[in-house]
Amino acid sequence: MRVTMLFYDEKTGQLLDKVDRAVFVGHKAFVDKGYVKVFVAFLRDVLEDERLGTGAWRLLLYVIDNLDYDSLQVTIVPQKAMEDLDISKQTFYRWLKVLLDGGYLEKVAINVYRLKPYTAVKGQMRKVPDLGFFEKP
Repeated sequence: MRVTMLFYDEKTGQLLDKVDRAVFVGHKAFVDKGYVKVFVAFLRDVLEDERLGTGAWRLLLYVIDNLDYDSLQVTIVPQKAMEDLDISKQTFYRWLKVLLDGGYLEKVAINVYRLKPYTAVKGQMRKVPDLGFFEKP
């Protein structure tokens, strides 16, 4: 399967060559398993936190994608996360430390973490009408 990612400026709608505070736009078929609403204050904190770089961001998105939204907890099996993200053990633990030190995650038990409150809630794309913004895959 081939997926094309487009990045655009939210204010102007201009397509961007480089990713800098951009929003992912994709075909509904690829995102219809659910979407996440992220609190603006959390998003602002994350975008302004230089410690996250491009790497720890990926792990944070992985956490949000696998989160139990009732408890805000996630079980992260390190080996599976490393395979899913295609990263080394050293990189995984470095990114995890950044998220823990930054207060984005709190360790609850072995391999169980809680995302900080007022971060994200989960929804369904079925409720969003198709206004012709998406090309067919």
